[in-house]
Amino acid sequence: MKNSLFTHWLVMCLVSIVFSTTGFAEPADVANQRKVDEEENVQQKAREKYAGIWRIETIASKGNISEPDKRIVFDNKTDGTWTLFIDDKEFSSGTNSFGPLSEPKEIDISITGGEGQGKVLQGIYELEESIQRLCFRGGAGSRPDSFESFYGDESVVVTFVRE
Repeated sequence: MKNSLFTHWLVMCLVSIVFSTTGFAEPADVANQRKVDEEENVQQKAREKYAGIWRIETIASKGNISEPDKRIVFDNKTDGTWTLFIDDKEFSSGTNSFGPLSEPKEIDISITGGEGQGKVLQGIYELEESIQRLCFRGGAGSRPDSFESFYGDESVVVTFVRE
């Protein structure tokens, strides 16, 4: 009897040590779903912060800063879709995906309708309560790493104000 009690105690101790050091592993599909859910939660928070109507205040390209001569407005929705209006006429539309944990924060702008349809612009953004800056490269350029535009560079820096 003593021997079986000792064996039982030893097995329980070993099981306890194994689980305390390795933890209870969750199945891979549960872990993958948890990761997908966390990424979607981060995306949704970024979409909500970015949502609203934003008017372009300045555009910097090839080292020159200018104000648009027309009213250009982006209407960003909480579902990640957007519509661009020029003088109250729809010009193009698309979707955004965000990398808000990157430094600087990243954004991919997919144009799905209107002018520029089929293009994807890789950019960076920074966002305050009522001011937003976005930088991307025209054409097939790589994602910029700063909010600067120089002569000979394809980076475009756009400053928006929330309406």
